[in-house]
Amino acid sequence: MEYVIGAIVGILYGGLAGFLKYIFLWRKLVKETDNTIKIGAVTTRLIISYVVNAIILLVTFLVRNMIPFDFIALVVATAFTLVLAGKLFSVQKILQKTEM
Repeated sequence: MEYVIGAIVGILYGGLAGFLKYIFLWRKLVKETDNTIKIGAVTTRLIISYVVNAIILLVTFLVRNMIPFDFIALVVATAFTLVLAGKLFSVQKILQKTEM
């Protein structure tokens, strides 16, 4: 049962982090009215996004001794949800609108 709880907590944690990343990093670019976005803006946000993902997983690693459920299930579910959130929250749409 602790595997299931760890996976559920990881999904919720990764999903919340992915959603907040979308709100703070990508939402403005998705809402742009003109169809051209500078590639520099996308590149900067991608680098920030990767750093935020690493920090989220580092925090998950640092709390491993404080959680009452399975750490492996937590970290795998968190990483999976971060990747899935990046795909679902319109990074592909932004890349289609970029100007080379």
